[in-house]
Amino acid sequence: MKLSAKKGLRLGAVVTVAALSMGVLAGCASAATSDANANTNKTFNIWWYDDKTAQSKTWDAALTEFKTLHPDITVNFEQKTWDQIQKSGNSILDSDKAPDLSEWNKGNATAGSASAASLLTNLDDYAKQYKWDTTLPASALQVGQYTNGIMGSGSLYGVATYGEYVGWFYNKDMFAANNVKVPTSVTELEAALKTFKDAGITPMAMAGGDYQIVHNIYALALSQADTSWVNNFQFFAGATDFNDKAWTYAVTTVDRWIKAGYFEPNVSGVKADESVASFEKGTYPMMMGGTWLDTGVAGAAKFAWGKFANPGTKSEGSAGNIWVIPSKSKQTDLAAEFINLTLTPKYQTLEGNNGGIPLLADPATITDPTGKITNTVFNEILKGDGLGFYPDWPVPGFYEELLKDGTSLATGTLTPTDYLAAVSKFYVANKP
Repeated sequence: MKLSAKKGLRLGAVVTVAALSMGVLAGCASAATSDANANTNKTFNIWWYDDKTAQSKTWDAALTEFKTLHPDITVNFEQKTWDQIQKSGNSILDSDKAPDLSEWNKGNATAGSASAASLLTNLDDYAKQYKWDTTLPASALQVGQYTNGIMGSGSLYGVATYGEYVGWFYNKDMFAANNVKVPTSVTELEAALKTFKDAGITPMAMAGGDYQIVHNIYALALSQADTSWVNNFQFFAGATDFNDKAWTYAVTTVDRWIKAGYFEPNVSGVKADESVASFEKGTYPMMMGGTWLDTGVAGAAKFAWGKFANPGTKSEGSAGNIWVIPSKSKQTDLAAEFINLTLTPKYQTLEGNNGGIPLLADPATITDPTGKITNTVFNEILKGDGLGFYPDWPVPGFYEELLKDGTSLATGTLTPTDYLAAVSKFYVANKP
């Protein structure tokens, strides 16, 4: 399956509020009226797992308004975790405990698997009613479109409201004190790491026993990749060779960084929360992390901080995780109405001013310092057609395999050759 043109998401960064207000607000009153009048079950259950992020703050505000719009409805919100959805998603959806609306992990292994199992509501009709199909950028729609469980085309089963990427956080004070410039190439990144190490400073906060090791390896692979490579790996447009230049560079580089002491000695036992907290305390000058960390870093760091894009050709990132309406939802109209509410100019602007990356907002309305930092880097990535999605998307269970093998690489129980053989075997055995 070939990737649709990424032009859509590039336009999403600069799409105007006027375009949004023409489409996304349409149909809101009719949906609310029909749902409220026909509804015999006066309960609406909604889940999300973002916590203390731009998304969670924005959605919480939208939910407050939603409650005032529906005073006769009891709204029950439950805070979930990413791991709960990742590990138990389909079993939850296939039970009587399924919510009416939930944030969900995008990709073949998660939303794709659920759509193929008929556990998600087809949103094509709602997309036409609210004009999501014409207002949202093409590549933002793409993360919610699935055919036989494969992401990228077909019917719409999920709706993204924001963008995200994995980049580098850095401590401006430590960079200045050690005369290190922000890296713009792989060579400059290597030089920065060495400069800090030579000064007796461990350069990077890293969780070798958590998602950061997965991101680090894939980010390094993407730094050597092109669009064809991404299409082959993510959408099976062609063969993926795990012994190619990109994968080999990624794994051998991480192995070399471990041996060079660029991570702390017990990196394989470090979890992401510990790693992030260490960076926020000013212990390390750099940390690879996703935009979901922006708000937390902004609130906790007592030093000047910034971000830069992953040096090289591409970065991890895409439209954000998606709203889905489970097939067992008893409130599909209300669920679609809330999705639409989060896409209106009011909440898209709030997303940006909470430090997030709205897909549908006038950039001139974003005045928040964190929002400016992260949107500047995102737009830089988009200019180079630089989004390469995420490594665990192509096949079910791949995240767990990548984490297991990445941690084993960090402990030294797997060599780079062993790592590549293990992930290749899993990918080939499980791809559709």
